[in-house]
Amino acid sequence: MPDPTRSMLPTEVVQFLEAPGGHSLIVRGNAGTGKTTFALQVADEFYDRRKVHYLSTRVSDAALLRQFPWLAERTLAREGVGSHPRSGLGRLKGLGASEMVLPRREMTVSIGRRMPDLERLYELVEKEGGRALVIIDSIDALADRYELECRALMMALQCDLVEGQGAGALFVLESNDHMLDYLGDGVVECSRVEHERRTVREMALMKLRGCEVQQPLYLFSLKGGRFRCFGADWGRGDGTKGGWTAPVEPPGRMSYGIEDLDSITGGLAPGTVALIELGTGLPPVVSGILDRCLVSSFAKAGRGVLWLPLRKEGGANARALLQGALDDSEMERAVRVMEPASQMDLGSERYVMAVEGSRVSDDLRWRNIAYSLDGALQPFLSLMGFDSLESIYGGDVMEGLVDHLASVKRNGGAFVGLTSPTSRSTDRLADLATVHLKVDRLGGTVVLYGIEPFTECFALTVEERPRGGCMSLTPLV
Repeated sequence: MPDPTRSMLPTEVVQFLEAPGGHSLIVRGNAGTGKTTFALQVADEFYDRRKVHYLSTRVSDAALLRQFPWLAERTLAREGVGSHPRSGLGRLKGLGASEMVLPRREMTVSIGRRMPDLERLYELVEKEGGRALVIIDSIDALADRYELECRALMMALQCDLVEGQGAGALFVLESNDHMLDYLGDGVVECSRVEHERRTVREMALMKLRGCEVQQPLYLFSLKGGRFRCFGADWGRGDGTKGGWTAPVEPPGRMSYGIEDLDSITGGLAPGTVALIELGTGLPPVVSGILDRCLVSSFAKAGRGVLWLPLRKEGGANARALLQGALDDSEMERAVRVMEPASQMDLGSERYVMAVEGSRVSDDLRWRNIAYSLDGALQPFLSLMGFDSLESIYGGDVMEGLVDHLASVKRNGGAFVGLTSPTSRSTDRLADLATVHLKVDRLGGTVVLYGIEPFTECFALTVEERPRGGCMSLTPLV
């Protein structure tokens, strides 16, 4: 079965479909919300280990095969007919009317009518038993084809194939009718919603019988015609360990150290004042990865970095965050970690820059910074975590930063401020910033989007990358 840690499907859905016995899953949602792409992703991931049979009633076979050529091996070809009961199918075809449970007004099919699609499904499932996974896209259209009530058709398939044969079934439901939820063992709903004037795609796990739902809401993308969901998987790797290779910088710009972020924003232009606003409930490692990537990108290029981590860190802890990315010589030549003199140890390394901690305008005089970074190249990066900055200088620290920001611009450097929900300086810095990015958490997904310039929402994930930080951004299209 698919590895839940590598699957593009929600972990709970994989576990639900893997569970012993027959299970039916209803996938509902309005048109264009990604139901078909999700169904095909299920077929793709279970393809090698289960007899998957995909029945499309809305999209032509030719259109599907152009996008998913492997579906050619899962056509519903006629095979030997089994001898298992088909009481549900018999009732749908108008046979054995005395056994019907549903009111006759719901049965509009003629006596003895042929249903070739259903008959082929039954033949395949009867041959393969519990190994079969049947996907019907959509169950509404199949019911329309045979002039049946959708509820009657779903009850028959649940009775004969799922409960009678132990097969798995996935029903794509176009009507988004909540009244049919009781017919399935599981229900998921696809939708498009708006977040800060940006459209994102969501999958809500409404019901998965017998399966513990740890994350009831997933954001997902249909980029490249493939379904991919994003969950709370930051614990599998924090992205602040291992080696680090500098990305190729955009022409005339400096790199954030994250290739996807460079692609979205064009990189850091000389004189940029950037605000990266961190929302509520983010994993702490997010700010650590941003710090690591920005500092490493400039230092690897030999440029100087003045750095105050978002969370008040001593020099040793800040150095540990860059382990594997910068060696000691690069760190001592190009990086200066701000630390109040009153909190420094006697044996502090050269990369620690002592500050008095009373007036930020005095501590960040440009000539003092240039002197401390005399072995590094310009333009410099000034990377400030405002939680730490405000804890040292107070909540009105922005008043004292005006001269420093002017010096950064005049010398063609870059100023990047990281703020949290408790930072008091966010609004003032946003007024001055030429770039404003927001990192937020929606459900279990970490997202990033640009306020200035305006961008769509991107899912932020930790992944191995050949260059830069192991942070990827995937549009939630």
